[in-house]
Order: sequence, then structure tokens, then C-alpha cells
Amino acid sequence: MTYYTQGFATFYDRYFTGWVRDYSPALADHLDRTGGGHGVLDLCCGTGVTTAVLSERGRHVTGLDRSAAMLRIAARRSAEEVRAGGVRLVEGDARDFSLPEPVGACVCLDGALNHFESREDLVRCFTSVAEALHAGGEFVFDLFELPHFRHWNNLTLIDEDDTVVAKRGAWDDEVGRGMLRVSGVVGSDTGIVRVEQTLRSRYYSAAEVTSALAEAGLVRVEHDVDARYSTCESGSCSKSAVPCRTVYRALKPVR
Repeated sequence: MTYYTQGFATFYDRYFTGWVRDYSPALADHLDRTGGGHGVLDLCCGTGVTTAVLSERGRHVTGLDRSAAMLRIAARRSAEEVRAGGVRLVEGDARDFSLPEPVGACVCLDGALNHFESREDLVRCFTSVAEALHAGGEFVFDLFELPHFRHWNNLTLIDEDDTVVAKRGAWDDEVGRGMLRVSGVVGSDTGIVRVEQTLRSRYYSAAEVTSALAEAGLVRVEHDVDARYSTCESGSCSKSAVPCRTVYRALKPVR
């Protein structure tokens, strides 16, 4: 997986969280309708955008991420809730984790699981999720489709008053893998910070995802998502009307 530096975490929070900011309230509405349990795990929580939204809805949220830099921003975003105990932030690996108590729902947004380089990693993650859920609990996550990655073959430049960042990579449809290099400088509360990050991702088909869920003991179910959440209006995608992601929903069966 890709672990993020402080410079990239700052850049990511400013430029790559547009879709998460748009979708998180709709996700919270969904969990309100389905029950979704009082406790929620925000897996690969990043800078804590979804964690904050779910906490504001009155849920106890555990945010887990491998990047300490991302978690520092998440802690600032939900500082009051962290102090009050409503939000717990944990540095950990999404492929191998456990919780002190099971939760009613797990969410994982913005193609975080595309960073897994093998199906085995995906199954390990799904197995950990299944073990963390109550019986009947649900798992909502998204994965990027091929149109998202194809623009990695282009050069994109962000040139603003306090940010100059170039994005350039390579994507191969035949093998379903690629990399994106993000390089430049971005302004922060502490001054200018360097952004140097290489992102590596893999495409997973719906059939691969469904079989990996089943192997982990989870059942994929239909998820009625507004079509606008299948496209990207900001962040690392091409800002086109072509669907660039699929939002999945799976349940842990009641035995």
C-alpha cells in the first residue's frame, strides 16, 4: 500500500477530498436509514473528512489509517470529539487489524483499497472487516473504475498562489496497474511544504470484488447510489461525466 508523507497529506486534504466531502453526508443518511450500528469504523480514514461527518451525526467513530501524517490532520479536524471520546484514531494496516469491540458498520472511501497490489491483500482486508462487524453489520466502500486511471498518462499542473504541483504517471489497461507521481510544493499553516509522493494502484473488476467478499464471509448486496456519486468533480480524477467509481455494499450474514 501507499503510506503518505506530511506534504502529500496536506496536498491531499486540500485537493483530493472533493468527492469524499460530497458523498459523506449521503453515506451518513444511508446509515441513518439502515441502522448501521452506533459504532462505525472509518477504514483508511485519511484526513478524517468522513469520520467528522459521521461523528457529527452522533456516532462513535474509529478512524484507522496507515499514515500518521493523515491522522494528524484528522485529529485536528475532530479535536473536540477526540477529547470527548466520540472519535478514536488508530494507526494501523487495513489488511490486518482488530477492534476491541465489534461495530455495526464499516466504511472505506475514495478508492483506498485500489492501493492493494494483490487480490490476497483485498481478501485479508475484507476478512478483518468481517471480523470487526456485528452479525448483520454492513460494509460500504468504493473502488475506482478504469476511466479514473487512464488520465494518469497525462501531465496535470496545479498552479495557484500557494501551490505548484505536477501530476504525471503511467497506466496500463492490459495489466490493470499503474503509478502516479505527485511532486511540488504546497502552502500550509507552518509554511511551504514539499510534496513528493508516488501512488500505485490496481484495478479490480466487480467479479473479483464479489468473490473476495464471499471468501471473507461477506455478501455483496445491491446499493442504490445516486449516479452523480459515480463521477468525479474534483481530486485525482479527470473531472469527466464518465463513471469513474463503483460504490459497493456488503453485509455480514446473521448465522
